[in-house]
Amino acid sequence: MNKKFFACIAAVFSLGLAFSQITVDPQDDFYMYAQGWELKGYVKSLPQIRPYPLNVVKSILTSVMEKGTKKDIDVATLYWEKITGKNCYVELLAGIRQEMNNDTYKDEETGKKENETSTTRQYNGGPSLAGDVEINPMASFGFRFGIYAVNEDDVDVLPFFVRSEHDTVSDSTEVGPFRMNIDMNSNASIGKEHLYFQAGINRSGFGPFLKDDLALSDNAFHSPNMTFFYGTENWSYSHIMQSIGTSYNNADDLTGESGVGKYLALHSFRYRFNSLFTLSYYESTIIGNRFDFAYLLPAPFMAVQGIGDSKDNSQMGLLFELTPVQGLKWSTNFFADDISLNDYCKLNFDTKSRVGIETGVQYAPPKSSLDMMTVNYTIVAPYTYAHWSYDSDGMSFTDKSYNYFNYMNHGIAIGASIPPNSDRIGFSARFSPVKGLHMTLKTNFMRHANAYESLSDEEADYIFRTNYYSRKNGYVYVDKDSGRPFEEDGYVPAGFDKSKLLKLTTDKGDIYCTDSSAFSQQKLIGDDNHVDTAWDHLNLMNQDHTMTILQAGLELAYETPKMSIGTVTFNFGWTWEYITNNGVQNPIYSAKNYASGIDSHEKAYKQWEKQLHDSFNNYLSFSVKLAF
Repeated sequence: MNKKFFACIAAVFSLGLAFSQITVDPQDDFYMYAQGWELKGYVKSLPQIRPYPLNVVKSILTSVMEKGTKKDIDVATLYWEKITGKNCYVELLAGIRQEMNNDTYKDEETGKKENETSTTRQYNGGPSLAGDVEINPMASFGFRFGIYAVNEDDVDVLPFFVRSEHDTVSDSTEVGPFRMNIDMNSNASIGKEHLYFQAGINRSGFGPFLKDDLALSDNAFHSPNMTFFYGTENWSYSHIMQSIGTSYNNADDLTGESGVGKYLALHSFRYRFNSLFTLSYYESTIIGNRFDFAYLLPAPFMAVQGIGDSKDNSQMGLLFELTPVQGLKWSTNFFADDISLNDYCKLNFDTKSRVGIETGVQYAPPKSSLDMMTVNYTIVAPYTYAHWSYDSDGMSFTDKSYNYFNYMNHGIAIGASIPPNSDRIGFSARFSPVKGLHMTLKTNFMRHANAYESLSDEEADYIFRTNYYSRKNGYVYVDKDSGRPFEEDGYVPAGFDKSKLLKLTTDKGDIYCTDSSAFSQQKLIGDDNHVDTAWDHLNLMNQDHTMTILQAGLELAYETPKMSIGTVTFNFGWTWEYITNNGVQNPIYSAKNYASGIDSHEKAYKQWEKQLHDSFNNYLSFSVKLAF
């Protein structure tokens, strides 16, 4: 890490650092404006995969400066000056975040409530170098190279289900109380506005739902990737291939050690029937522990997967976009991971339904201080994004086995930020009352339940005891025909065929993840042993305990006019959060407390139930950024 760190320092002070990051960061405000300009009719259909190459960005800005209102022209002109002024800018960031937490627990014996309060304060910042270089009208290079220093991890000072904006890794350099991480993205593109190829390492987004899409979210962790786009006035084809990081099957140390050899492929065909209605069909596939050239081809992924005996994790989706009036769009995204059509035809809906649905409106009125307003509803069914992943024998995994097939990258969801078995109603409105000042109002109401609470006693017993023996002994025996665990091979019933036992040697950690995330599987160790409750039933938020989250927030940003030292941007944020049954998202059948007498799944469940509590949190943030 020291070599990487000092290389970054050398780059910072020898080259300078940059401000613009439109072509490498799909979270840039430009994409919110671009979506609004599309709704207002200033630009034609935008490419579905973000970020865009420099010539596409220029084309959008040129169209707005020709057709837009004065306010929109001013915004487009500002972006034009940023991307055509200097090739790179220096950016210096200093910020502070603080979480004020109040947890309320209920004493089971006395019935009294006890409060626990805590405050976590994070100092963050660092220099970065970003910019866009136009090699010629058909080729460009975008980059953002920086260092991000913190004394506390972002996850400890962010509201529930909010992701960090930084692409840092765990391999940091410590300087006093600060951990310094590289934070870098770059890509290169070649082509024209309607036909281009782009490659690099950056975050990527898909579809009309900015920053939180079911298939590919702008705020997911970055990845090396290749993107292809071809578009006409009425139809377009988009294709992306990503190399992503794989994490331990038991969800331990998600942002720590990560493996390679896992890939995501996604492609989409979009057809615009008329000015009112657009339909897209897309497919995505997680390819595990190998690279398959076939997923680079414009061929149906379902057919490609079938050639490999359907061992990859494939999904498909339909995206409906309806634009009834100028400035207003209603979009609905249906994401299908695994469904049982035969049961649906029999009108049996309590069956395998691993799907996600997101529907909502985007509103961007012309000649208004309102830049964009969104209202949407998202629901993700249990075990969506999850997938089993066995070791080379095709039957076993341990606490140090990687999951090569779930819909995760470096421990972070590729799709929606809410976990499986959750739903959310979200509202956001961004205003620009005066030049340089932006105000965003946000609210979210979310629910989440742990699908593993629905397991049968036998399923819960098998899963807990597997974790228990692993924690206690560092090994466990498992019947490959049923998934039933045994502490020793001599403890099997009389007449049992010991040749059916699998001996798993572990690092004394949990083997099964039971937090209802994308790491909670629908299969047991062994030869195609299903967790029947998870495999054959829906169980959509019908558990005994449901966590509810209510959030309301305000964000303010002010960018000063350009001065001799550059521009200064001030950012302030406040989020209020109230949570009931906080802790539902924690593992139910972990054996981490086996030494305290938790030696059965019933005791583990009672302990999980006891730790549930209500929380009242406030999150404050303030930052200053100088760009020159």
